Amino acid sequence: MEGGASNAQGGPNRRNGRNRRRRNNKNSGNAGNGNGNNTNNTNTNNNNRSQPQPQSRSQSMDGSMGMTGNSKPPTPGNNKSQSPQRNIHQGKKKSRSPNRDGRSTSPLRPHQRIHKSQNPDMTVVINRSDLWDSAAHFQPDETYVQHHQHPQPNLLVKPFQFIPHVPNHHAPSIVTARVPYNLESIKPPPQFADGLFDVFDRVTPNPHDSSVVHDKYWCQRRRLFSRFDAGIQLDSEGWFSVTPEVIADHVAQRVANLAKPIVQARNDGYGIVIMDAFCGCGGNSVAFGKIDTSLVSRVVCVDTDRTKLMKAAHNASLYGIPTNKLVFIECNSTFILKYCYKNGQFILDQPSTQLPKYMPKPVQMTRHAGYRIGGLDLLPRRIDAVFMDPPWGGVDYEVFGKNGYDLKKNMKIRISPEEDEYEADGDGFGDDFFDTFSTPTNHQKMSQKARKANFNKHTEGDFIDGMEMLKVAAEATASRIVLFDMPRNTNKVSLGLSAYEAGYKGNIKLEEHYLNGRLKTVTAYMGADYSGLINNHNQGKDAAEVHS
Repeated sequence: MEGGASNAQGGPNRRNGRNRRRRNNKNSGNAGNGNGNNTNNTNTNNNNRSQPQPQSRSQSMDGSMGMTGNSKPPTPGNNKSQSPQRNIHQGKKKSRSPNRDGRSTSPLRPHQRIHKSQNPDMTVVINRSDLWDSAAHFQPDETYVQHHQHPQPNLLVKPFQFIPHVPNHHAPSIVTARVPYNLESIKPPPQFADGLFDVFDRVTPNPHDSSVVHDKYWCQRRRLFSRFDAGIQLDSEGWFSVTPEVIADHVAQRVANLAKPIVQARNDGYGIVIMDAFCGCGGNSVAFGKIDTSLVSRVVCVDTDRTKLMKAAHNASLYGIPTNKLVFIECNSTFILKYCYKNGQFILDQPSTQLPKYMPKPVQMTRHAGYRIGGLDLLPRRIDAVFMDPPWGGVDYEVFGKNGYDLKKNMKIRISPEEDEYEADGDGFGDDFFDTFSTPTNHQKMSQKARKANFNKHTEGDFIDGMEMLKVAAEATASRIVLFDMPRNTNKVSLGLSAYEAGYKGNIKLEEHYLNGRLKTVTAYMGADYSGLINNHNQGKDAAEVHS
């Protein structure tokens, strides 16, 4: 009656009137009109008392449909929701979240609850590395802002293991943990205050067409190669895809640290053999060539574009890399990793039931700047580690946001030869940053949704994704050491899942390379144990990096 009188008086809030009627119906079992739009007088409501009430559909506690007029009133204390999925639970509410199945809540905060992520199957250990050049005085203020400095409390990172070909009976738990860093350690060292070597040249005019080489890249050319003015050669893609020398040298030092225990255990007087699977113009290959021969004895530089290999060989000669230390192979790197090596051993000349779909054409061996450039016959009999910087899909990879690039969905690496890939003049398509992607002519007019849909979209040829590429590389190496350069916005869970499916268990490391305070590149290191970087901190110990 109270609800009906309120409506008869034309109350200002009809929603409150409906709520009052619902409460009265639950307490007395009598239903009003229930439409919330009645503007008649009280006599109308009085007449309704003596007439049969209209049937309205409602959900009873047993899940059957009934009448609200003279039906049995619901049990007090039940959920007022009319959802059939929520009322089947008598006396208690249940969240519709698929991750909350009625388990008791922990007194810890939600992100600290004790569940499988406290002892995950795979932990992606994120480590920040700050590098500097003469432009360090341009360091932005945001460099000194702390972001997620401390790892998750009570997290126990499992030790590294490599277990291939194990069927998964459950979805692996993947978590990320960031290694703490000191704000003082990210300030430029004193020797960079004035700059030992100026990487910027704002005096020498750009000799290239600005549509091919932008002026900002030309003035920073010494950042790519410190000996650029000695005659470094780059193609149009190389200006965008070559790793800056200071970062390439840093990654090479990581490889040297990983090689030390392998060389000591082998004790045969030789260093490891590493493959640069997507050589390009040789930025990383030259850096690996600088490592002492006792640690890295051979660098296998692979690309499908012979002109790129010739430029890489020329660039290596300017740094005085021994001609017998680098060998350049004109071939698709996916073919080499999948069909030429298994557990580090050369298997192409052995009987196999797995026949490749595409066989590379014979390549004539030549010498350029003293280095050998040829085909599969130049491959060494052993390979210990792989570094790969495959094509990401082009300039639009950042359209997926800060953490949206998926290695399985967004990365496509061509395994089928293109029409003129192996022509004798070497003007083929190379395995580099832009080789499997062409930016649409109307790129600037496309919406973000259209750019996502168009990203790395291919209709011809055969491709493998980044997850499969990682698996192929892991199975090819003897030490299981694989370094994977990838976009800065790569999804960390996608990376962890890719590593887990490839056979890596426990943990991997993702290193963020900050150059003068700005994030430039990220590299994943797989094949070593980095659990101490997190476990030591959580146990109050020194989190010094044992395996760099």
